[in-house]
Amino acid sequence: MRTFLKEKANIFNEFREEVFSHYSQAVIEEAVARLLVEIKGIKKIPYETITTTLLGVLSKTETYNVMSTLMELQKKVKHDSELLASMKDPAYNVHRTIAMSICGLYGSGAISLFGFMDCKFRFFFPTKRPKSFISKGICAIVASTASSIISENVKEDYTARNLALFESRGVALEDMVDILDQLQRPYNPDMERSLCEEHVLAVLRKQQTFHALQLAIKIDTAVEAGEFNPQYNHIVGQDEGLFGVDESIATAVPLMYGTIALTNFGYLDKEKIGIIKDLDSDHSEGKCNTFIDDMVCGIVAAACGRLAHNNIPTYSKPLK
Repeated sequence: MRTFLKEKANIFNEFREEVFSHYSQAVIEEAVARLLVEIKGIKKIPYETITTTLLGVLSKTETYNVMSTLMELQKKVKHDSELLASMKDPAYNVHRTIAMSICGLYGSGAISLFGFMDCKFRFFFPTKRPKSFISKGICAIVASTASSIISENVKEDYTARNLALFESRGVALEDMVDILDQLQRPYNPDMERSLCEEHVLAVLRKQQTFHALQLAIKIDTAVEAGEFNPQYNHIVGQDEGLFGVDESIATAVPLMYGTIALTNFGYLDKEKIGIIKDLDSDHSEGKCNTFIDDMVCGIVAAACGRLAHNNIPTYSKPLK
């Protein structure tokens, strides 16, 4: 982000202090520890690990944006009777929707943990009010911290396996790097192409990327082999417009890199740049690329989000 009024480090220090003024760091860390025991039976996580992981979650730009929104809305609701009345409705869910954007960075597991935290809020925070903007944000932070700790136990680098899967469907690393370069070049004309490759490979290292990609290819190849019932084979094989399961699986990857990555996914899915267009239009010899083209969109969109969060572009708007 290039819109901070102060040095980014100072802004984030102030942000953490404000969060901890509502829920102390010790209370949040204790909630993470209890969640790990309740869900996974993990009892021997050093508090140093919890502290480091928690501060890592709080250092994300997406976390800052989401929690800042929730904390500002918490102030506003005190003086806005209409908003307060809406929040008292049992069906009010917008605060949850906003908060879960943080969980998206840590995969579907974090979202599941958020649901558990939200349902058992009093178990973790007996003295706090469960139905507030900030409480939902804290649930998301605890869930994301716990999910990150759980995933850290997965040490395998999935890059080679993911590249092999892509190659089996005619997609090379360079194909994805080309698209990322094309998307990012207008924002940073002097960017080294190697930076694009670095971020694509970083996305390919993830276990969640492997699981989504593997499943996508399993479905495409099964349709090609006629393994499903005729109706389903027809729908998927024709990539019918109202069939959205392919996008659902593929978006699991960009969601790990913030909502901006999801926006990039939508753009790529519509514009179908480079290899994405080739895959989408190739129906030769009964070939089915319904899921794999969206996976390319997902990987590149995720790499776009990762690059944007880790590198300050030369221009905030693309050059014409």
